[in-house]
Amino acid sequence: MRPILFHLFGEPVFSYPLLMGFGWGVGFNYSLGLWLKDGLQKSDLWKIFIGSFLFGWIGAKVFFLLFSAPDRALDYSVEVNFWLGGGFVFYGGLVFAALFALTYAFLVKSTKVSDLANILPGLSLGHALGRIGCLLAGCCYGNHCDLPIGIVFRGVKRHPVQLYEALALVILFFVLRELLKKRKKAQTLIAYLFGYSAIRFFLEFFRGDEIRGAYLNLSTSQWVSIVLILITLSVTVLTKTRRR
Repeated sequence: MRPILFHLFGEPVFSYPLLMGFGWGVGFNYSLGLWLKDGLQKSDLWKIFIGSFLFGWIGAKVFFLLFSAPDRALDYSVEVNFWLGGGFVFYGGLVFAALFALTYAFLVKSTKVSDLANILPGLSLGHALGRIGCLLAGCCYGNHCDLPIGIVFRGVKRHPVQLYEALALVILFFVLRELLKKRKKAQTLIAYLFGYSAIRFFLEFFRGDEIRGAYLNLSTSQWVSIVLILITLSVTVLTKTRRR
C-alpha cells in the first residue's frame, strides 16, 4: 500500500484525498460536457456539484458515526480532525447528495429531475478513481484470497476488492453513457441505482473490514443495497404497469 504518494516541498501528499479530489474533478468535467450538450445552464450544475459535495461529505460522515462508531459518535462528532480526515461511508454520501440534488431539481425551474441523469456517468467514473485511492490508502480491503490476483496487506494475501469495484464502476460508466446517448434518462437513473447496488451487494462478500457494521450476517451496505434494489424494481414495475 502507498498511503503517501509522494512529497511536495517536504510535505506528504496523501494518495486517498488526492485520488478522491481527482475523481471529483474528472466526474464534474465529464458531467459538464453532457450538461451543456443538453442546453442546460452551467451555473445550475455548479450549484448542484457544490451542494452535493458538501451534503455528501456530511452524509458520509454521519453514516460512519451511525454504523461504524456508534459507541463513540458523540466524541467523534465534536472533533475537527474527524470531519476533515478519514472515515467515510459512500452510501451516506450518496443519500445526502441525492436528497440535495433532488430538492434542487424540484425547486429550480431550469432543472428537471431527469436532467440529473447527466451526472451519473461522471459520478461512476470519479467513484472508480476514488476506489484506487482506497487501495493505495489500505482501506476497504478484502478478505483472505489464495488466488494469483490477491495482494498482500497487513501480512495477509487479500482480495483487491477496491480494484474489483473500480472495474465494475467503469463498466457501469459505459452502460450509463450508452443509455444517455439513446436519450433514456429515466432508465439511466434506474440503471445507476440498481447497477451500483448490485455491485456493492456482491462485492461486500469479499470485503474484510467489518468496521462499517454487520447485521444478520449482512453488512450495512448490503442492507442499503437491498432497499435500493427493491425500490428500483418497484419503480420499474409500476412504470411499465402504468404504460400498459
